[in-house]
Amino acid sequence: MRAIVPARHGLILRASFIRKGRDLTLTAKQRRFIDEYAVDRNGAGAAVRAGYATGSAKVTACRLLTRDNVRQALAERERADAERLCLDREKALAGFLDAVDMAREKGDPAAMVAAWREIGKMCGLYAPEQQTIEVNADVEATRGRLQVMSDEGLLRLAAPCTA
Repeated sequence: MRAIVPARHGLILRASFIRKGRDLTLTAKQRRFIDEYAVDRNGAGAAVRAGYATGSAKVTACRLLTRDNVRQALAERERADAERLCLDREKALAGFLDAVDMAREKGDPAAMVAAWREIGKMCGLYAPEQQTIEVNADVEATRGRLQVMSDEGLLRLAAPCTA
């Protein structure tokens, strides 16, 4: 399995291999990390509070959050917390809308912006825009057509990309 992971200066393509029958049990430190991460969703802080080294806390959190067993346990924890609190998406959105109304009444624009930001996140407005690009696999034919084009023709072809 291949995974693209963010790096400080760009993306790194890392290959990882999944063995059949892989053990999905959690260590005590991983369970503690999940408990701490569920509190504030701060990966580095959760790693330190779980007993991992401070100097490599960010890397450790990133590594843990990409492990299947940790992600699965975290998702189960979040589902259980939401069920225990009788919380669903609609109730959360209604609460944020109430917060916007209260902030408007108090004349607190910063609180209004914060509430609207959370509503936008919940509605997926901050998700990256996905586009599908169709790639022509006939490279040689395309190269041939481009080589016989005039400079004016090439500039017309490139114009939509620079506009």
